[in-house]
Amino acid sequence: MLKKLTSTGLLICLLVSPPALAQDLLEKVLGETIYVPAYSRVFSHPNRSDLLAATLAVHNVDPSTSLTLKSVDYHDEDGTLLRSVLEKPVELAPLQSKTVLIPINDTSGGVGANFLVVWTSDQPALSPIAEAIMTSGSGGPGPSFSSRGRVIERKLP
Repeated sequence: MLKKLTSTGLLICLLVSPPALAQDLLEKVLGETIYVPAYSRVFSHPNRSDLLAATLAVHNVDPSTSLTLKSVDYHDEDGTLLRSVLEKPVELAPLQSKTVLIPINDTSGGVGANFLVVWTSDQPALSPIAEAIMTSGSGGPGPSFSSRGRVIERKLP
């Protein structure tokens, strides 16, 4: 009986799965702005929170086209620009990645911090994967999770 319920549950999950995200499509574009949620702390009780380190990772998933990271900006939970992370544009070769760390002791972003990633390419390219990985980094059990970016602006060929 349990096996039948498990199989039925799996089938239902497959049938009602959400549609593919924009960045999961094979459409090639000339650039995008990607919003990536990040968190410098999470609350486990009303007056108790865990500090988190946040690593932004941008992966060029296009196997044949380079792209340029024009800017990576870190904003706090109120939307205020805290800092521009890149000193100058960074070229990402096909399948290359770039990471940026916001250390665990930097709580300036607050609970709802975010990155804005702006990239371009001279040739149409696949949208990169941009995600933030948050971890407690305490060496013991603690929260660790990731959040995927969302395209908020796109430059079509």
